[in-house]
Amino acid sequence: MATIKYYYRSTKENAALTVRLTFRHNTTDCVIGANSNIMIYNRQEISKNTALSGKFYWEKQHNAQRLKDIDVINKRSELSTILNRLENHILSSFEHINPEQANKEWLEGVINDFHHPNKENEIPNTLIEFIDYYLKMNSNLKQGTTKKFTTLKNKIINRKSKLSKSGIILLKDIDDNFKIKYHEIFSNYNINTVSRDLTNIKTLLKFADKKGKTVSKEALNWKMKIEKTPFIYLNNDEIATLNNLTDLPEHLENARDWLVISCLCGQRVSDFMRFKKSMIRYVTNNKGKEVPLIEFTQIKTQTIMAIPLEDTIMNILEKRNGDFPRPISSQKYNDYIKEVCRKAKFNDIEYGAKVTIYEDGSKRTEKGDFEKWELVTSHIGRRSYATNNFDKKPLRLIMNVTGHTTEKMFLNYIQKKQTDLALTLADYF
Repeated sequence: MATIKYYYRSTKENAALTVRLTFRHNTTDCVIGANSNIMIYNRQEISKNTALSGKFYWEKQHNAQRLKDIDVINKRSELSTILNRLENHILSSFEHINPEQANKEWLEGVINDFHHPNKENEIPNTLIEFIDYYLKMNSNLKQGTTKKFTTLKNKIINRKSKLSKSGIILLKDIDDNFKIKYHEIFSNYNINTVSRDLTNIKTLLKFADKKGKTVSKEALNWKMKIEKTPFIYLNNDEIATLNNLTDLPEHLENARDWLVISCLCGQRVSDFMRFKKSMIRYVTNNKGKEVPLIEFTQIKTQTIMAIPLEDTIMNILEKRNGDFPRPISSQKYNDYIKEVCRKAKFNDIEYGAKVTIYEDGSKRTEKGDFEKWELVTSHIGRRSYATNNFDKKPLRLIMNVTGHTTEKMFLNYIQKKQTDLALTLADYF
């Protein structure tokens, strides 16, 4: 782990501090020193008071426990801020190089960049511009994460005049008061959506803090409130009802088949909508039976998957000469499967979260009692698979299909009532 320390090495009363970078590489302790170009007292201060001594301040006052002189207290605060910024700048730069490249010339260059930043690489002070900077500096982010921050930026742009009278939201002004105001201004959004926004803003501020920007410590310690979102699933009888629906127009039959496939394979819409005939291969199981597997890589986790396809899925493919249904957009899929479930007469009143997706891609969530078909979204297939198989197959095998890495994450997908679980337990007595 690399560390930074500052020293006063000059015999003069006023001189720049020396910065020393220490790190360990290949079992060797390495030390690099350079001029920080940071004076304790600048020329204007010294010209006004020739008795000022940076040497005396550093040796006697900077680390003193009980200071009473307000001027010295202010100097320590001011100096500590800039030294911390330089430290963060050096350590951040060190993280992005091979330690073998670290030498005195490299350190001097980093210090020079700190004092004379290239305008192209200058770190923005405002939230909206900083989001672009964050995405530029983290170009390896997954597509979904990049989209998340882009959506956040657009939401803030649309209501920036409400978040700030000037319309300019400075990083240093994002504190607990900003958090309260954000909740108020976006009160028409689901509480979990607002909490996720604020969590993403906190991530940005942590990155800004690491880059040496001034940010509020309040924001870095934010704790977000997350409410458990109610959701529904389709049981095996309902899946069978869907599969047996007739007289559907082509676009709804296509969506219905995707819905049945998703309930039986447990994958996200971004994954199963890419399924192709060429991804299927056959293997022989321990019982000597030939079993079809579909092999693909999950987009969100980049996990390589190989999952068996049930007979119902193969029957759907057979009526299409071995091909999967026609791919459609996520938004159309969400609209169509609601209509399919309405035609299936899934009219029982359920408490849940009704999601409305608008043309600009934004979402609104409303909780309450609705007819079941109104609550259907693309994620219902994944939740249905997890719930329907929870008490029938070994947990690790189900998790292998869904791609969950922890039981805690997987159990968020289980939506069985306590009475259902009690009846399952009773089967073992």
